[in-house]
Amino acid sequence: MKFHVLTLALAATAFGSLAASAQTTIIEERRPGVIVEERRVAPPPVVIEQRQTPVIVEQAPSTSVTTHERGGFLGTESRTTTTTTGNGPTGDCATRTVHKEDLLGEKTVSRTDCP
Repeated sequence: MKFHVLTLALAATAFGSLAASAQTTIIEERRPGVIVEERRVAPPPVVIEQRQTPVIVEQAPSTSVTTHERGGFLGTESRTTTTTTGNGPTGDCATRTVHKEDLLGEKTVSRTDCP
């Protein structure tokens, strides 16, 4: 009797394992119910109006300051400094010219500062 019960239990276990391996698995993929699309509206084209009138560019007047100094032994040395400010091709410019005269000769130095 024990043998029949044991055989029956073994058969039930084998049948259960065969049934378990014979199962079919179904995977469902569902899309979302609402799809949101973003649409961009292109801006209207920009129309640039071209004018046929000529453009006249006038440079601002330049200003100049000159100073004359005498000094040295009995006033034999002379120094003239000229500073000019105005507009150059790249913006505001400043030019400084120094002319020196003494008993040994004369010398002129110029310096220009433009951005």
